[in-house]
Amino acid sequence: MPKTTVLISRAATADNEKRAFEDALARALSGAGLPVLLMPHVYHLAEHDAIWQELAGLPGNVACISWLYPRPTEWVLRRHAISTDLLAFDMAAYDSPEACCTAVVEKTAPADGSAGTVRELHAEVTERWHPVVDYSRCVNCAQCMQFCLFGVYELDDADKLIVRNPNNCKPGCPACSRICPSGAIIFPLCETDTAIAGAPGEFMTPDPSAKVMFYKRTRKPCPICGRAYTASAAAGNPPQDAPVCNECGLPLDNALSTDSYDSASADAGASDDLDALIDDLERLR
Repeated sequence: MPKTTVLISRAATADNEKRAFEDALARALSGAGLPVLLMPHVYHLAEHDAIWQELAGLPGNVACISWLYPRPTEWVLRRHAISTDLLAFDMAAYDSPEACCTAVVEKTAPADGSAGTVRELHAEVTERWHPVVDYSRCVNCAQCMQFCLFGVYELDDADKLIVRNPNNCKPGCPACSRICPSGAIIFPLCETDTAIAGAPGEFMTPDPSAKVMFYKRTRKPCPICGRAYTASAAAGNPPQDAPVCNECGLPLDNALSTDSYDSASADAGASDDLDALIDDLERLR
């Protein structure tokens, strides 16, 4: 059986301490008899770089060690047809290269006594920001595709949701992750929310303001109350204490017409970061 190939994803920016950690880890793993490939940052590597073809053709299993949480690392690799058994490790979770090496060796196929190898894969990379879909959670509801202003998502020939145009995504925008009902969308570089970044055991769950954001943006009828936000003039602002739909945030007052209700009148007097984000995205478009 072929040995497990270990990928070490380089840090995104020049960092002497991280570089030394990566090099020491590569030496330790090869010393344990494993083949090691040092590669550019797994998240920033361009979609059509030739390195992906080489990695997709590797025999046996693959273990990837990166400066990201394991879940996004795994699903970046799977997006590029690396469909063998995958293990992913977060280098930042270990105090030393030796500790990381021990964790990797414990979970990979036993070495057969032969020498390991180290090879570096080179490519020019630029920092990127794009969503990573965890298909173990994705239910193919396509809410992200309906919501996104920039055409990042599409359906493939089998009607499966895919990230077709990752480079269309706007840096710093994690809005689609906030509205995903199954917590399947990850932005590994998100620094404000570890669930969005894909931390182990953490999954984003839409809160009421995120649901309101979805219905405002898409104008889709609410499946609970049947109402929809529109761009037409409001028949009138609802009273502050008016009951609202728990799903879409629209008032349940029958005196307000579904067709004429203006999105600007919902949650009158309230403002949150999600509303501001939608305004920013509209301007970017």
